[in-house]
Amino acid sequence: MESQTKTNAEANRNTTATDSPPPFSTLSPHDIHQMLQQFDHDQLLNLLHSAALRHADVRLAIRDLSDLDITFRRLYVRSLGGETTSETLHRVFSSFGEIEEAIVIVEKSTGKSKGFGFVTFKHMDGAYLALKNPSKRINGRMTISHLASAGVSHWDDDVSSRKIFVANIPFVIPPGKLLNHFLRYGEVEEGPLAFDRACGREKGFAFFIYKTEEGAEAAIREPLKVIDGYKMHCRLSVEYKKLNAQTQMMAPEYGGYGGGFYQGQGYTAFYVPPPMVLVPQFGDTSGGGYGGSSRGGGSSSNVDPRRAAPLPPSSSVGAPATASGSQSQGSSSHHEQQPQPKPARKRLPRGM
Repeated sequence: MESQTKTNAEANRNTTATDSPPPFSTLSPHDIHQMLQQFDHDQLLNLLHSAALRHADVRLAIRDLSDLDITFRRLYVRSLGGETTSETLHRVFSSFGEIEEAIVIVEKSTGKSKGFGFVTFKHMDGAYLALKNPSKRINGRMTISHLASAGVSHWDDDVSSRKIFVANIPFVIPPGKLLNHFLRYGEVEEGPLAFDRACGREKGFAFFIYKTEEGAEAAIREPLKVIDGYKMHCRLSVEYKKLNAQTQMMAPEYGGYGGGFYQGQGYTAFYVPPPMVLVPQFGDTSGGGYGGSSRGGGSSSNVDPRRAAPLPPSSSVGAPATASGSQSQGSSSHHEQQPQPKPARKRLPRGM
């Protein structure tokens, strides 16, 4: 009985040794390459993914290969404020990986920021981690970043249903406080947008892009916003564009665009350079007329009380209006001279 058992065990060992494949180490690199050629892209990707999870040397090999191409490591960052420097950009993005270069692009003539910059990571995985959440708060603004190689076409997506316009923003309200207010209604992807690169300050109006349509709808549900006692008004950006187009068509009726206020048809127009903006009326904000406007009238002022910012000296606002609605001249020396009557011509008798 015991001898029979030994015979069966020996037979099983021989069968197992005969049926088992040869060790993998006996395959040459050429053999492995030939084997991999029969797999499609997805199968190879799954194999490589599994190997990278189990072996650190595979992960390092993948990173070293990707680092050879800078397009995998270089990010474009936009919506930067004028106070954001290259050092700020380096500090914000260094939490995701080692930085090779961080630079804010500036105007050569003025040295003022153009509102965008570039961040180049030393390794591709740093850029990948940074792009997991493209929106980042920098100096009170929500900026957005993507691979620089994606180009402008990356922003061709329609955001009209998520983009709102905010009018009549006083310069005394910093971007950070404005952003905090509008974060109450939803997650902001980008904003406030409207930084003036020429003068390095805000423009008196701004745009916000929410991550969802629900956030934008919540923000405009109550159009009137009050921050630190200042009244502002918001609406969808597409609605503002339509309203502004109507305003430009109405401009001849008001004698042209020269700044200031007028009241009419339930709206109040006010000076925002550029463009002229119409917002629903917030009470008594009458002011100077527009050239030959018959709707202007009322009290005139060189200061917009809601923005607390003086109008430019070249503005026609503040000049007194005549009874006909046109503005009077500042000095009598500029009055036009009345034409003198021509002397009567003497007629000679016939025959002379």
